[in-house]
Amino acid sequence: MKRRLRTTLLAAALVLPLPALAKDAIVSDPVYDAQGALSFAGALLAGQTAAMDNDLERAIAYFRRALQHEPYDIGTNNQLFITLIFNGDLKAAEAQAPKTSDEPQLVPLRDLSLGLAALQDKRYEEAIPHFKAYGGAPLNDLVAGLLVAWAQYGDGKTSEALKTIDALSGPPWYDLFTNYNAGAIAAASGDTDKARRYFNAALLDREGGGTSPDTMLKTVIALAAIEAEAGNTRKALDTVSTAETYGLNPAVLNPVRERIEAGDPMQSLPETAAEGAGSVLFEVAAALNQGGSDDIVKLYLALAEAMAPYDTDVLYLQGIVAAADDKPERALSYFSRIPASAPQYRLAELQQGLALAGLDRLDEAQDHLLAVIKEDPDDRRAYLALSGVYSQEKNFEAMADILNQAVDHIGPVAALEDWGIFYRRGIAYERLKQWDKAEADFKKALELYPNQPQVLNYLGYSWIDQGINLDEGLDLIQQAVDQRPDDGYIVDSLGWAFYKLGRYEEAVRELERAVSLDTGDPTISGHLGDAYWKVGRKLEAIYEWRKALAGDPPEDLVPSLEDKIANGLTPENEEAPVASAPEGDGDAVKTP
Repeated sequence: MKRRLRTTLLAAALVLPLPALAKDAIVSDPVYDAQGALSFAGALLAGQTAAMDNDLERAIAYFRRALQHEPYDIGTNNQLFITLIFNGDLKAAEAQAPKTSDEPQLVPLRDLSLGLAALQDKRYEEAIPHFKAYGGAPLNDLVAGLLVAWAQYGDGKTSEALKTIDALSGPPWYDLFTNYNAGAIAAASGDTDKARRYFNAALLDREGGGTSPDTMLKTVIALAAIEAEAGNTRKALDTVSTAETYGLNPAVLNPVRERIEAGDPMQSLPETAAEGAGSVLFEVAAALNQGGSDDIVKLYLALAEAMAPYDTDVLYLQGIVAAADDKPERALSYFSRIPASAPQYRLAELQQGLALAGLDRLDEAQDHLLAVIKEDPDDRRAYLALSGVYSQEKNFEAMADILNQAVDHIGPVAALEDWGIFYRRGIAYERLKQWDKAEADFKKALELYPNQPQVLNYLGYSWIDQGINLDEGLDLIQQAVDQRPDDGYIVDSLGWAFYKLGRYEEAVRELERAVSLDTGDPTISGHLGDAYWKVGRKLEAIYEWRKALAGDPPEDLVPSLEDKIANGLTPENEEAPVASAPEGDGDAVKTP
């Protein structure tokens, strides 16, 4: 459903893109000084550049400066409005809306934001027509209907709100969203019996839970909280156990179970219409999210945060999206706001450690993650997260040591989910040139998780690169490629395997594909250069080596790349160090 939802929304073109900069446009002042941008064109271009860099505060300041010069410029007014929406500033967006145009791409976005601004101000009757105007495509109709229902609830019309949701008709994936939100409205109004019926219907929607796990998780926690509050501890725990059969994240479910057993209350449901609207927007953003850099996910999350600024679901996903976009400081700001009472708290603690490492605050990251391990020595994810920090430092001895501690806690009987521990320890041993230990760990990881593509790739690549088990190594890599044909690193491994086997034309074919999948990786470009040289495409080889050298390659590869550029491929530089197979994450930290 994620792919279908995304296609539907993008086809509706709800987000008006910021105009691209002209090819000859140059922003000469990178310093944040909107008042210093003296011309309309300079301020406008600076605003567009900041917006494309996702520096929304700066973009807003520059667009406002541009409008001081040309207050009626419709394009700039539109861009300011859109940037305000992406920044979650509904009040300012509402004031800006009358200055925008009626372009088809902009009108639905304006209706959505005006409806939310009205709802935020408890102007419920005013919000409803704007939400109704937002419909038109299946996903938009669902969002509009749910937002209308929450506005009706806020206006004291609970029965009407539930009728609105019950009347929503659409694809099968509607059901989880409608049942959850109807249950949440019923619970907020005090009708727990009706809430139970809706939540139980949602809980039975196994297909919906598979495609929208975050909304299923909200359903599980809500139903468990209702049962626990009513004194039905066994039913509450059974609800959590049912969720485990759906594959929902134990790192979130375990704290829920612990709070139930301890008799602690759980804040699990929206209590106001604004919080309900924020939940709707979060649910859709979570269903659409596939790892960051998606504008519609960021838009819905910004609006969700504006409506429900303390919702831990929203805060956690905001952090995950920021981390995926390589914005660790922003990610850290979200993860650090999640309280200890939240189900996501422990995952957020792990993510904080990774964010600190992303900011090169490695000592802080280590101290933070060591404290997390001390708090719960049985949590495998903490060991994996810390091992990633040690890997970043290239401190492979410490990496191996911390994973040895994890293996000690696993004991003699390992489970499928422990594959990442052995895989990552194998990487540490391989980097320490203790191949016998590394190979044993990779094989143990495959024993626990047969056909795991990261492990297949790393083991096969290592064999090929050492000139051993060539046919078997090629087979392992091919199995990995079959599972992940769009992974540039794994396709590179296949190309390099063909190269080591002397099958140069096949190497070129696969390495060209790898470069097209991951154009910025210097190791892949270096491999392609070697293969080009072998088939007589020498100018192209030198181009790829130069591209690799310009791409910040590992230090031990720089001398050989420089030698190849100067002298071509020789027996000496052909035997130069080759970067190890990519580590992957070893399942270090999963989102719910």
